[in-house]
Amino acid sequence: MPDTDPDGRGAHMTAMEGGGRYNAHASAQAASAEFALDLLREAARTAPPGPEGTVTVVDYGASEGRNSLAPMAAAVETLQGVQGAEQSVLVVHTDLPDNDFSSLFRTVAEDPDSYRRPGVYTAAIGRSFYEQLLPAGTVGLGWSSIAVHWLRAAPGALDGFWPTVATGEQAAVWERAAASDWAAFLTARAAELRPGARLVVVSGAASGHPRRSGAEPVMEELARGLDVLVGSGVLDAAERDAMVVPAWYRTEAEWRAPSTADLGLGLERFESVELGDPLWRRYGDGADYARAVAAAIRVSFGQPLLQGLEPQRRATVSAALFDDHLTRAIAATSGPWFDWRLAVMCFAREH
Repeated sequence: MPDTDPDGRGAHMTAMEGGGRYNAHASAQAASAEFALDLLREAARTAPPGPEGTVTVVDYGASEGRNSLAPMAAAVETLQGVQGAEQSVLVVHTDLPDNDFSSLFRTVAEDPDSYRRPGVYTAAIGRSFYEQLLPAGTVGLGWSSIAVHWLRAAPGALDGFWPTVATGEQAAVWERAAASDWAAFLTARAAELRPGARLVVVSGAASGHPRRSGAEPVMEELARGLDVLVGSGVLDAAERDAMVVPAWYRTEAEWRAPSTADLGLGLERFESVELGDPLWRRYGDGADYARAVAAAIRVSFGQPLLQGLEPQRRATVSAALFDDHLTRAIAATSGPWFDWRLAVMCFAREH
């Protein structure tokens, strides 16, 4: 089983699926980021350089990097457009230690849409963004897209694996953990940002009463798929019952809850976005849509869901659950399977 968190929580969050699969199949996440690009450009216009003259731009939660290219290009182009082509920019990508950083660096180096250009430098940090990652007062611009719904670790058991099934005390435990993590994220960013710097965040969000993330139909089908795998002997019941996705989709009230005034961090902008299902809009009904949804869910949630399994068994179960069961189930139906919601935010370091 995975290690437990020092604060007594369950399994640590794991990185997204590597080997180029996240880059290839995370188009819905890329579509989400587009809603915040203008806000990022606006923030980049006034991004303050450090004492040595370089503007440090940090990408919190980069995965394999492809979905970071457009945001980082927007930031770099704006910075150099406002401050001159000679303005040096350091782009720092962060993710968990087991992230596929090799794919990230290849993507930045080789992708034709890369932000690379003269005066722009790339670095990476392999640690959780729930801690301070850079020296105090050194970051001129922060960006995080479809990442902060992940918790540091599962805070407790669930009657199922998807967090919106939580009710009663289970829900209270998870809600407290999510609030603690969001406050920790903002505290760390407030320490890193220079006065006048901004942090732009776009994340999956939830509706209220009852809490809905927009992915419930897919997750209910995955639960049925796990039952099928138990029935066929691919999994045992204990393995299935131990599975949990350590994520929490926050409501607007939860996003706004932390008091950051004493940190010198103010919420300048908050927008709720009804994203719906970008994959259905792209593909419509049919086999291509079914394969795209199953692949997107596998690369995003497969590793965290199946992290308790030995790697070779994880690959076998992942193929059976996502590539086979989920794909066939979606292909047999008509209409979209998602109703995603987004929260788009901009924070400013005031002093």
